[in-house]
Amino acid sequence: MTGKYMTSESNLPEKPEGEEIQLQVSDERTKEIFNIRARVGRDPDELSDPDRLTVVKGPHENTEEEWYIDVLETDPDDGIDRELLEATMASMEDKSTVINTRSKEVKTLLRYLTETDEFESVSEASRTIMLEYLSDNYADLVEEYIDLKVQSERSELADELYDYK
Repeated sequence: MTGKYMTSESNLPEKPEGEEIQLQVSDERTKEIFNIRARVGRDPDELSDPDRLTVVKGPHENTEEEWYIDVLETDPDDGIDRELLEATMASMEDKSTVINTRSKEVKTLLRYLTETDEFESVSEASRTIMLEYLSDNYADLVEEYIDLKVQSERSELADELYDYK
């Protein structure tokens, strides 16, 4: 056994033991979140190449159970440069979030959608349309961004809470 993984009980199907499942886990050391195809169980002898899996549960996920996991396949390389995405996220922390297209055509169409009550504002129309487009056409990038954002916020919260010990 070499790896140590962590997942939430809410990520597990009702009766996961011995079944081949898709599962979102995080590496306990690096905190990297990824999806895998695996078999899980409470007894390491029931798996062919078991690693440790900590399953957190409860309303505040503050209860842990030790399980075991047999990783069959990790996420295929999705072509997302995680380091570049993290660097881009960091660089945007203290910059303006205004996006300017400098396009009369786009502004006219967005304004029309606002005037017809499709959206409450040009900003809302722009955000909604861009996010829908990104979700539809760059789902892997959006998913990676969400994972990184959640990981970052979780780390910030943990740092803040542990500072009060």
